[in-house]
Amino acid sequence: MSSQWLVGPGPVMAFVVVLCLVIGYLMPRFTRPDVYFAVTVPPEFRDSADGWSILKRYRLGVVVFSVAALLVVLAGTRLREANYMAAAALGGLCLQGIGVFVAYYRARGQVMPHAVAPATVREAALVPREIQLPGGWLLQIPPFALLAGTAIWLQRHWDEIPAVFPIHWGADGRPNDWTTRSVGGVYGPLLMGVVVAALMGFLAYAVLRWSRPIRVGGTAGEGERRFRTMVASILVAIEYSVALEFMCVVLLPLAHSQSGPPGLAPMLAIALGSAVVVVVLIMRYGQGGTRLTAPPVLSITGVAPVGDRTPDKYWKLGLFYVNRADPALFVEKRFGVGYTINLGHPGVWVVAAVLVAVFVAINFLIPSHHGP
Repeated sequence: MSSQWLVGPGPVMAFVVVLCLVIGYLMPRFTRPDVYFAVTVPPEFRDSADGWSILKRYRLGVVVFSVAALLVVLAGTRLREANYMAAAALGGLCLQGIGVFVAYYRARGQVMPHAVAPATVREAALVPREIQLPGGWLLQIPPFALLAGTAIWLQRHWDEIPAVFPIHWGADGRPNDWTTRSVGGVYGPLLMGVVVAALMGFLAYAVLRWSRPIRVGGTAGEGERRFRTMVASILVAIEYSVALEFMCVVLLPLAHSQSGPPGLAPMLAIALGSAVVVVVLIMRYGQGGTRLTAPPVLSITGVAPVGDRTPDKYWKLGLFYVNRADPALFVEKRFGVGYTINLGHPGVWVVAAVLVAVFVAINFLIPSHHGP
């Protein structure tokens, strides 16, 4: 009973709410010093009296909404019906997300009167950017070799796979969707894993190859290079975890018990532990590796801040970058750590359309029904 409670939607979501509270509370101090709540400002502004006042009000909103969300999630754990518990957990997380956005949007509005135009001068490297995936290209082989080996193993044990087996479980731990021993039913999830793993590998390469550098030389440039490598390393790690997860999924039909849910505890522990590691890395690096270098020198009067090399007008709500004239595929997030896509780039929509078509096609390959 206790193990089921520990991996239930309520306790897991409570952990997620607390983790999001920590991230949301600290996030404004992880961005670049001259980008504050997605607005280009002088780098000394966020440490001014006005900057701290805005930050305090934002953090108060984050804490209030997060505590309310946590209470909703914990209240849901007292419900006997598992589906109601899951609904409460999801509702709490949505409440927190809406509250954090409201706090952010209000803070952004308060920062806007202090906005300044970023510098128009750009730095350029005199040598081509070196593109080296973490671990090199050989490290891209194991995830796909693992999935291929799993496919071969399943083929050799085809007769041991049940004619009908569950592929999805509800919040109460009972199976609610089944598939059959067929090419689509057995290998469809495996093919899905190949596509997702390939996507993670592609994103790791794309961040290194098609993201815009902001600082090229000096310690700031070195910090940014290390930051890009860190982001790419996380994506490669996700690629490996995806391969392992889908391998476990496709091997479920050969488990001795087909009535209960798969063992969730190890996967949840790995996922939540990985999230904590990512948060620690964010705290260590900061956006663009700015926390790896010495604190920035205060800007000189009349000298525009570097910013993130993107005009404010192309940022919708400070979160979505849309600029058809910008050849960059990835740009640094203005609120958050990491990269976001340029929604004005035609290539983004081509890749998105291809991915949707592939996932829809694979989904049609997997026969499913709601009765054993």
